[in-house]
Amino acid sequence: MQANKIISFTSSWKNTIFITLILSVFISIILIFLQPFDTYTYNAPYKNLKLAGYSLCVIIPLLSIHAIEKIWYKKHGQKWTLLNELLVLTFGFFFINLLCYLYNCYVMNSVQPTLAGLFYWNIYYGLPFACIFITFWAYLRFRFGQILMSEEKIENKLISIEGANANEQIQFEWDEFVMAKSQSNYIDIFLYTKNGEQQKFTLRSTLSKLFDQLPMATQVHRSFLINTVFISELKGNTRKGAAVLNHVEMEVPVSPKYFSALKKELQFHP
Repeated sequence: MQANKIISFTSSWKNTIFITLILSVFISIILIFLQPFDTYTYNAPYKNLKLAGYSLCVIIPLLSIHAIEKIWYKKHGQKWTLLNELLVLTFGFFFINLLCYLYNCYVMNSVQPTLAGLFYWNIYYGLPFACIFITFWAYLRFRFGQILMSEEKIENKLISIEGANANEQIQFEWDEFVMAKSQSNYIDIFLYTKNGEQQKFTLRSTLSKLFDQLPMATQVHRSFLINTVFISELKGNTRKGAAVLNHVEMEVPVSPKYFSALKKELQFHP
């Protein structure tokens, strides 16, 4: 998978808080009822309350990270990539793991933290739990996230697109681009020129490589990039949607994860 592939982003605080509550309750239930990592051998007053306190080690990082990622998201044109998501999940887990270690030292066992102790904690507690926690967290972020369209005004300019074959290049202005369709290792690019001509060019490339050269385009399906200016109608719903474009005979399928964002974009920018 391409690291710069655009994916859904959990933009709202409401959804982030909901995800945070699910994960914190998930941690508490595992520690109190399943008692992994020899938790059953720990005997102290208010044991269950102290175990439930590990949920704070989830709540604090997730809310803090969301504040930071929202700032980054707005500064970079409301685009969220697979690389961004991987960085958040990785950094977030290590942040959570560090707080859990400190909580274990100060609250559970009343000992001073050490680098050796942190290393031991990571090997025997953090890493074994990472796969379960990160997978569940990633699923929740995907489930409650959505792809939002950029609100930036796009300036018209001459664009050069290069294919994989030698001397394979086409040039056009942004407002002439209608859509692109991926077929195996080839891309069909549809244009509507200022002279009122419909043109179609085929290049040897992939949709992800085209998107790198044409970042202002909007992806609505794994095989389609479009210019939303040419949309005349959005049909269907999130389960099965399609966009009707001017100057193109076919209906462009719109994947469920893109439909809501595209509908919102058309409402505010008809």
